[in-house]
Amino acid sequence: MSKVRLSRNARIFIQREAKYLRERNQAAAENFLGRLRQARRNLAQFPRIGHEKTSLPIEGAMRLVVGDYILDYDLDDEGVAITAIRHGRQQDPDLEKDEDFDFEADASPPKKQTRT
Repeated sequence: MSKVRLSRNARIFIQREAKYLRERNQAAAENFLGRLRQARRNLAQFPRIGHEKTSLPIEGAMRLVVGDYILDYDLDDEGVAITAIRHGRQQDPDLEKDEDFDFEADASPPKKQTRT
């Protein structure tokens, strides 16, 4: 069984979304949190349950759809790292894939190209 970790951004999204839902519908908030708990258990047991997201600039990035939400995650030596969670109606992060960018050598993001 793999360890499943949440990034700071994923944790913040969960807290904000649960608060938003609680203010409007307690049952919806509990359903949201329950689905995420189940998704984490599933990822712990079956880390490759999602599909590889080739449009993201990071090789091997995975995506799992959980109800109305999308979880982006990576697999590493420690297990599963959930890097982002968003509602399915939100757009993908605006990231451009740069085949030559060395993410390990340079922590700064690639420059966004402008269209002419």
